[in-house]
Amino acid sequence: MSLQRIHDAGVFDDATTDGQRTRVYVRSGELGLTTRADVMLMNALAEQQPPRRIHIVGASGAGKTSLILRVVADLVRRDLEVEHEILILRVGDRPERLDSPEEVMKMVLETIAVEGYRFSNIRSDVLRAAAADERTRTPTQLEHRAGLTAPVVSYSATLKEAYETARFGQNASRVRHDLEDVLTQVIEAGYRPVLVLDDTEKFVSPGPDGKLDETSVENLYHHGVRILGELPIDLVVAMHPRFGAVDRVTEVVERLGMPRIDVPELPADADEPALGLILERRMQRDGIDAALETVIDRAAIEELQVLYHERHCDLRSVLKLAHGAAAHALGRGSARIEARDVRAVVAGTQ
Repeated sequence: MSLQRIHDAGVFDDATTDGQRTRVYVRSGELGLTTRADVMLMNALAEQQPPRRIHIVGASGAGKTSLILRVVADLVRRDLEVEHEILILRVGDRPERLDSPEEVMKMVLETIAVEGYRFSNIRSDVLRAAAADERTRTPTQLEHRAGLTAPVVSYSATLKEAYETARFGQNASRVRHDLEDVLTQVIEAGYRPVLVLDDTEKFVSPGPDGKLDETSVENLYHHGVRILGELPIDLVVAMHPRFGAVDRVTEVVERLGMPRIDVPELPADADEPALGLILERRMQRDGIDAALETVIDRAAIEELQVLYHERHCDLRSVLKLAHGAAAHALGRGSARIEARDVRAVVAGTQ
C-alpha cells in the first residue's frame, strides 16, 4: 500500500539530512514564482566576481538551508572555469564560539582541519547524485572523504604541513593571518572559496513571538559576519527576518552592502496548491509509482497549505503534520489522507 510505504519511509516528513533536502527541493520556477531566489543565488556565486556577501532570509522552517544546498549542488554540476570550495558552518549549536572575532576565525580553522585540511565539508560526487533528476531510493549524506582532485590534494597537503608546523589557530593574535594564509592556498590552487553560516535560526525560539537571543545574534554579526566579510571569500549567511531588530545587524549589513535574497513563499492563489507539488516531488524521488491524489485528497492538501500560511511559511512544521496525518489515516484503516486526518493531528499538537 502506497500510503503505508510513504509513512514508513517518512516521505512526507521534513527532510533531516543535507542529501535529502537536495533531492526533494522544488525550484521556484517549478512553483510558478516570478521571484527566482535559487537563480539569484546561483548568479551571485557563479556569474559575478567574488567576493560576494549575501543574506538568505526566511523564517524558521521556511527552507533557507534547502535553498542554499540546492544551489550548492547545482554549482557542483555546472562546468565552471573556476570550481567552488564550499565550507558550511552550522553555528546555531555553538553560540559560545561567537564571543570574539578570534574565536570565530579559530572555529573556521578548526573545521578545515577536521575536514582533512580542505576548505569544504561536502562531497562533489554525492551532491551530483543528490541533485540528479533520476529517482533514487537511498538518501545520501554529504561528505567528501573520496574523489579528491589533484589540486585539492596538493593544497590540502600544503595546509596540513602549515597547520602542523605553524600551529594554525593556536595564537589569538595571529589567527586572522592564519586564516588569510589558508584562503591564499585555496585561491592559488584555482578554487573560489565560499563560506556559509547556517543554522542561525536557533537564535530564535519557536513560534512567531519566540524569544530572540539578541546577544548571540549581535555576536554573530559583529564578531563573525563583519570580520569574515572582510576576507577574500564569498560569504552566505542564513538570516531570520527578526534579526533585523538588532542594531548590530543593520550596521554590519550596511557596511558590507549585503544584498538580500528572500526564501520564496508558496503562492496562496494558485489553481493547484503548490504544496501538492512538494509532496509529489517527495514521492517521485522515493520511487513511489502512484498518483498524488490516490494517497492524499485535494481538501487535505488545501488544509495543509492554509496551515503553511497561518504558520508564517513554516514548511518544516507543515511537512511534519503531513507525516502525522498519514499515520492517522492508516490508524483508521484508510489508504488515503483526508482533511479530517490533518485536523486531528493539528488538534493533538495544540
